[in-house]
Amino acid sequence: MNRKIIPLILMFSIVSLASPALAKEPNVRTQTETRKVEAQTRKASSTDARAEMQRGLAKRKAANTSRVLTATVERLERIIVRLESRIEKVKADGGVTATSTAYVVEARNHLSLTKASIALFASVDLSGDKAKENFERVRDIASEAKGHIREAHRSLTKAIRALGGERSATSTPED
Repeated sequence: MNRKIIPLILMFSIVSLASPALAKEPNVRTQTETRKVEAQTRKASSTDARAEMQRGLAKRKAANTSRVLTATVERLERIIVRLESRIEKVKADGGVTATSTAYVVEARNHLSLTKASIALFASVDLSGDKAKENFERVRDIASEAKGHIREAHRSLTKAIRALGGERSATSTPED
């Protein structure tokens, strides 16, 4: 009988010690599931944060591009003012300025188109989740504005060349 009691006691003690471990196993499963749900939540929130950061970056890029293009247009307008002053001097001296004036009008037209393109930066939709799409939108508007700026520059260059044959007008009085 003594031999039967000892294994029974050992068996009972092993079962009693193992039962808390078995009872914890479902709890471990719920903890694992909880961790998975938390990881998915973190991943979703980080994805949203990344998309928001990319939208902010695209907005800053659009604002910077708009600022640079606006500064370029202002520089070209100052050149036009100086060129028109030069045209008036040549005209006052009896020179022919019809072609130069036509090129200046053409340049002003291109600059007005550039200003319209730059105004699109304020209304561009940068709400897309993909940064590539947002940057493509900014790039398309910027390339259109750059094309108009190039044409305005070409027109101003032609106006200066057309006016270049008349060297009698100077900005400083001759002695």
